[in-house]
Amino acid sequence: MRIRKVFLSFIFLLFCSSMAYDVRSEGPQAKSSEISAVEVRDNNGRTEIKISSDAPFTYNLFKVSDPYQVVVELQNTGLGEFRDKITFDRAGVSEIIPIIDESSANSSKLKIAFTVPVDVEPSYKDKTLILAFMNPERETGNAAAGTDETPRVSQPGENKLFGSKEYVGEKINIDFQDAELSHVFRLIADISGYNFVVSPDVKGKFSMKLLDVPWDQALDVILRNYGLSKTMEGNIIRIAPTSVIAKEEEEIAQAKESQEKSGDLITRIYSVNYANVEDIKKSIETAKILTKRGFISADTRTSSVIIKDVEKMHTEYEHLIKSLDIPTPQVSIDARIVEVNSNYSKELGIQWGALVKPTPQTIIGGTTLPGKNGFFSGNPLLVNLPAAVSQGSGGSIGIGYIGAGVLRALDIQLSALEAAGKGKIISNPRVMTMDHQKAKILQGKKIPYETFSQDGTQTAFVDAAIELTVTPHITPEGTILMNIETKKNEADFSQRSFNGVPTININEVTTQVLIVDGDTLALAGIYKTTSSRDTSGVPGLSKIFGLGWLFKTEKDVDDSTELMVFITPRIVK
Repeated sequence: MRIRKVFLSFIFLLFCSSMAYDVRSEGPQAKSSEISAVEVRDNNGRTEIKISSDAPFTYNLFKVSDPYQVVVELQNTGLGEFRDKITFDRAGVSEIIPIIDESSANSSKLKIAFTVPVDVEPSYKDKTLILAFMNPERETGNAAAGTDETPRVSQPGENKLFGSKEYVGEKINIDFQDAELSHVFRLIADISGYNFVVSPDVKGKFSMKLLDVPWDQALDVILRNYGLSKTMEGNIIRIAPTSVIAKEEEEIAQAKESQEKSGDLITRIYSVNYANVEDIKKSIETAKILTKRGFISADTRTSSVIIKDVEKMHTEYEHLIKSLDIPTPQVSIDARIVEVNSNYSKELGIQWGALVKPTPQTIIGGTTLPGKNGFFSGNPLLVNLPAAVSQGSGGSIGIGYIGAGVLRALDIQLSALEAAGKGKIISNPRVMTMDHQKAKILQGKKIPYETFSQDGTQTAFVDAAIELTVTPHITPEGTILMNIETKKNEADFSQRSFNGVPTININEVTTQVLIVDGDTLALAGIYKTTSSRDTSGVPGLSKIFGLGWLFKTEKDVDDSTELMVFITPRIVK
């Protein structure tokens, strides 16, 4: 009976304690913290993102593959009122987006988007998380207002770890610790799409972390780091130690050399149709494709190349000779040479004479020195400065008077000449030449002159002509590059040497131009103008104002010459 009471008492106490525990568990729980403020500000050139809470909290900072974003996780902290996207667009911060994750009810996440990739430095103090980085807007402003030095931007393909090779593979992230090399190569094979064959000699552990690196660059880094090399055959990549591959290549070279030494020498004659046989021979020798036992010679009479070498090399020689022995393209050059001459001359002259006999013993008039007499009275002239008029050019007018009393006579004759002329000389020579070969057009005269030496007197000739020299080159894209030299050498008979040979006036133009097939190039600029004014008169009297024209003659001459050359090259097809 006592045992039953003790048992019942134990059951009652256990029930009461259970009720007390249930009451405590149903009481008010500790309240979790919430985000109270989010702000972005600039602090002396550094951007600070402040995330504050109403209670202490812990955090995790995640750097995702996108360099423009980071994710912050606040543990035991709710989003509170910050459940919508916040747009800042200043100080390098674009926006802050809350991430609602139902599986993590006691934590909140914020995704922060930046305007440029930044390196974030987190710090926590007094219930506030601060994410700091250099303000890109402030850096841009300082660069613009600072020195004139422009920061150099690295171009694609520069600063490679092993030279200037351009890597084009898909970018990957690798983070291994003590992994087998074969497993790493298998991963790269899956990503690249190539078939990898790894030598059994490749062994070792791999520990490396690479982020955002092309797979082909990562492969080169791994191979060099572990003393390995690769060979490619189609879509198969074979990986082996560098020493093994070097030894294999050496053995292949030795086998090839042994085969060349053991093969029979065969002599073949190759006919050359278009190219120069000496040039073909030189090209083969320069290419260094002859074996050590090979020999080559050229026969210019039959335009043939003779090669003596092992049989398998003749296929390569035949292909090379066919590639070099092709017709040289030709260019037809159509030239139009236009020489325009214009001249103008004006001449005004006067002749007059007078005779007065105040007494039978006194005569005042012209002298009997050689000269023309007056057309009316026949008396000698005082002023004889006529214009060069003649039949078919110019004209003259005269006035005469003879007095009846005291013998008096007066003759005045005015002469004038004005001439203008224009001339055009056109020549249209055509010439055809081969690529890289000079073509020359010469048109004019040869002027003889005498030379004196120990061998006696000899006659030589100098060119006084228009000379056009063109050297064309056909570019791979079908245009024509021309070296042009134009000369116009003409004799100047107004200036002669001691033995009467005229001097030669030289005009030259040298240029290089690129022109489309069939277009016309105009060369001008060889232009010559001669202006002269001649005055003849009686000294002193010809300068009398108003009356000086009675004692002088004037002649004005204007001559101009222009040479224009039009060149039209055409590729002969």
